[in-house]
Amino acid sequence: MVFLVEHAPEGQRGLMGALGASGGTVGMLLGSAVGAAFSASMSTAALDAWGWRIPFLLGLVVGVAGYILRQYALETTIEEKRTRAPIVETLHHWRVVARFAGLSVYSAVTFYIGFVYLVSWLQTADGIPPSRSLEINSFSMLSSVPVLIAVGWLSDRIGRKPLMLLASTGGLIGGLPLFWLLNHQSDLVAQVGQLGLVLLTGAYYGSLPAVLVEAAPPSVRCTAVALGYNLCTGLFGGLSPLVATWLVERTGDETAPAFLIMASAAVTLVTLFWFRETYRKPFIVGPSRTAPP
Repeated sequence: MVFLVEHAPEGQRGLMGALGASGGTVGMLLGSAVGAAFSASMSTAALDAWGWRIPFLLGLVVGVAGYILRQYALETTIEEKRTRAPIVETLHHWRVVARFAGLSVYSAVTFYIGFVYLVSWLQTADGIPPSRSLEINSFSMLSSVPVLIAVGWLSDRIGRKPLMLLASTGGLIGGLPLFWLLNHQSDLVAQVGQLGLVLLTGAYYGSLPAVLVEAAPPSVRCTAVALGYNLCTGLFGGLSPLVATWLVERTGDETAPAFLIMASAAVTLVTLFWFRETYRKPFIVGPSRTAPP
């Protein structure tokens, strides 16, 4: 995200950041699509016994491709002298990192609840077969890619904060109604509910990369963004499915995960007021790097 936004042409930082965000989404989409394909082509017994291993082996191919890309296609000549390690220097900006985590919590929780946990939730709550629930998920993730790109493009024209405020407010108000749609035995109605989550996450996540990069101190930009974003995603996003499962078992309410989305939206909504609009402000490229003309 930092590389793309720093090297974006003038007036296109939001779009380039959204392309970075959509790249991660496409990876998740491929995983969901592969899962849907194997679930549809194999019996449940075979899939549980040995079939689930095949997608993991296919992942090794992606790992090799990533290694080759990193070694040969993305070589850089950046040389940067530091007196201290970037992580040590970044700790002096802990307030910025904490705010980045607050900005990221809504997208992290909503994504993990809406696209990771929801696959199994549709099976247990609505009785939708595994192959169909993966198809619903794959279609929704495919739909999210153009939403992300469109929002990134739009953020370069009307600003980042209006879109992010609208999306987080939508999560605070619309989280429960969308789960009412999802908690329906009709797979078509459930699909509509998940597409609602696509709009909420896309409208927010499409603007997030540019905001993080633009607000980070140039000297520690990559490390500050990485800490705030990834710690939040790993901690709050990664634990969301576990907490959602616990909430459903504890309350007996299948729509209880919606309150996680609503709580994360409230945290992010408050955090947004600490940030100023940056889409028209001069952008300082990090040390030892020069933006293209």
